[in-house]
Amino acid sequence: MKTIIFDKNDYKSFKDFYKDIFIKLDGPHTNDFKDYTDLNCSADMLFEFLYYKEDENVKYILKNFDLKAIKTEKPYENYMLNLIVKVFEDFVKEYPNNKLEFVNDK
Repeated sequence: MKTIIFDKNDYKSFKDFYKDIFIKLDGPHTNDFKDYTDLNCSADMLFEFLYYKEDENVKYILKNFDLKAIKTEKPYENYMLNLIVKVFEDFVKEYPNNKLEFVNDK
């Protein structure tokens, strides 16, 4: 199983997170997504993009995401991060050959 780590500390905003997802999942070489760089920062587009990757058996690790803060959905940044987290959670439920793990630095 391939492992891809997304570390919250690497991002200044949710937009950087979208860009990193696109890059790490080889978006520039994925049919129908070649012209994008950040999935238009859209949760719907993210889910559609992940659908193209559903058979790759990936373990997604979301590192240093404060889920309690994100789930409050305030401020706007947390709201947008929560949408991304929900997409990953829904995706791994629908495609259980993929996994999602949350870890934090100690």
